[in-house]
Amino acid sequence: MTLSSDWPDATEVHAALAPADALLAERRALYRLAVEVCASAPCTRSDDQLDNPLFRFRVGEALAGRSTFDPTADDSLDDVITRLHAGPLRLDVATGAQAGDRLAGALSVVHAQSGIPGPPPRPLTEADGERHHRALTLVQAGLAKAAEVIPRLAADLVPHTGLLVVLDRDTSRGLVSASSRLFPGLILIDEPACAYDVAEALVHEGAHQKFFDLAITHDFLAEDLSRDRIFRPSWSGASWPVEQVIAAFHAYACLAQFAEEVVRRGETGLLGENSLLLSARARETEIGRWLLGAEDALEGDARWLLRTFLRAEGNPPEIPGETAPAGRYVLDPLVRLARMAATGRVLAARPGSPPQLHWLAHDAAEIVRRLEKEPVSADALAPEQAVALAHLVRSALVHRLP
Repeated sequence: MTLSSDWPDATEVHAALAPADALLAERRALYRLAVEVCASAPCTRSDDQLDNPLFRFRVGEALAGRSTFDPTADDSLDDVITRLHAGPLRLDVATGAQAGDRLAGALSVVHAQSGIPGPPPRPLTEADGERHHRALTLVQAGLAKAAEVIPRLAADLVPHTGLLVVLDRDTSRGLVSASSRLFPGLILIDEPACAYDVAEALVHEGAHQKFFDLAITHDFLAEDLSRDRIFRPSWSGASWPVEQVIAAFHAYACLAQFAEEVVRRGETGLLGENSLLLSARARETEIGRWLLGAEDALEGDARWLLRTFLRAEGNPPEIPGETAPAGRYVLDPLVRLARMAATGRVLAARPGSPPQLHWLAHDAAEIVRRLEKEPVSADALAPEQAVALAHLVRSALVHRLP
């Protein structure tokens, strides 16, 4: 196995897997259909409401079976948000004095996941006067710096950030930046000292948010990941499961691309004291080499992403697929479908406790189209379609007629 030193452009890698606008549309379609299945009523929320991290948390908890979705709950953060712009980039920042109360639960969860001792950090808001004004000015400068130095990458990542929260450095206890899959779209950064602190955090945490959106709309992480696959990075004493490893690999790939532009511009002296940019490529490579030995813990799209970023030579391991047994099959009558006009993919939802959502593409999407008209016989399918049919059966979207 050899790796090329000709590193690919992250925006092109992302676009080959899912065009930026299509990915955002599919993510919103997922939340919209999830609400309709959970609430048994049409979802009339706007795109901004669908992007709200507190709303997305509640939907995620319902889909995980940990809570019941309440369609009447108020997730609004509009009155505590300031919207910043830099060219085509848009960024919502929590600034209102009540932001701490509204986000207390989210901050507590992210803080607990960080492993940092002590109470959760406090947001820096307009109630903090001059400190808040200075921080907001640096956030604006950091957004502009990202748009200036890496315009395409910034435009690719920043839209996946639903809300930025700046933390009071007296309460952050060393947390530089953080996000959590439980509150997708929410990113936390420590009170910045320079514009590059903010720009780097937007790339780092924005890459995690982009990865999360890819993971919930594509074939990335198997539910039965091997728990004995643990990565121990050479630069720390941490132990990472595969899910964390592939997310970190993706983030370092994006940070390394940012670093190349910073070096080319001769601005390394402007980086913050906690910057990871200059070590990003080495870390990406170390993580990537380990992941190549653990590919069986990844699904197809994640394996493709890994090998494309690394430009790894050779073929990925083939994972044989089970085929559906002979017989005639029908679509479950409770299944609800949403079609994506831009990509031709299909989102299928089946009510239950919790409800199940599945993305279908290629052979699986074509079989569902046929099943909407009439039953399908497994004997009449090509081998690849028979494998796709088996997947539909395992997902309880399709049943064999007696």
